[in-house]
Amino acid sequence: MPVPTFLCIGVQKGGTTWLARAVDQHPQVATGRRKELQFFNHRDAYEQGLDWYEAQFRVRRRTRAIGEFTPNYWWTEGTTTTNHYLGSADRIADAYPDLQLVVCLRHPVDRAVSAWFHHMKAGRYPPSVGLLEAVERYPDIREFGDHGTQLAAWLRRYPIERFLFLVYEDDIRPDAAKLPTLRRVFRHLGVRPGFEPQDLDLARNERGTHFDIRLKHAAPARQRLMRTVPSAARGWSRWSIEASPADRAALAEHYRPEVAHLEDLLGRPMPWDLDA
Repeated sequence: MPVPTFLCIGVQKGGTTWLARAVDQHPQVATGRRKELQFFNHRDAYEQGLDWYEAQFRVRRRTRAIGEFTPNYWWTEGTTTTNHYLGSADRIADAYPDLQLVVCLRHPVDRAVSAWFHHMKAGRYPPSVGLLEAVERYPDIREFGDHGTQLAAWLRRYPIERFLFLVYEDDIRPDAAKLPTLRRVFRHLGVRPGFEPQDLDLARNERGTHFDIRLKHAAPARQRLMRTVPSAARGWSRWSIEASPADRAALAEHYRPEVAHLEDLLGRPMPWDLDA
């Protein structure tokens, strides 16, 4: 049975959905039956065995690279939770020691704020729950941004030459960077680099308007009132949901040593201003 040759291991809210949809179009790449197979980070899935996992890939006649995009694999060290199986790096390296790996890094505070919205949009807590309070409930919001800690764990199992690091702010978000970034990715995966996917400028995983999030969490009587609000008024600042400056500053202080550790491991600076 064909085995994976690459994985995109993270990070959440770092552009992996856009990357997966672009890479999936390449005729020489076989991806999973869904974007995130969530195999190595969920105990129940892992217990189904490698044969089950390998059967999830849609291998084609022209396939030269096989892999999937599960950003939760990046969170390999941290706080034990009921729905996340820590230690993905070890399980993956034990099974597939020769993988090529792709990592999409992002400003850790901005990434945490995006994850805060993600959980809110999913209905796990209302807008009244602040960023730091949400971190206490869902430690992944902070720990996915512990880039130095997570990368160090991965480097204990794979040499740094196996990794392609993409920085969201430089390599994914700017439209002008998208095609050159994909060429780098294709070279890293060992497929034809000149292939040009369609719809490179489309946004992925948009979080919905602040009005929509407030509507989702409102009591039934208030929902009925909110649905009468004209579309033009739903973008007014009164509906805005923002992380407090104090919460952002606290996370920035937490991340300073993590970013310094990451920069030391990579041997280059990151384009992130933690004070912004």
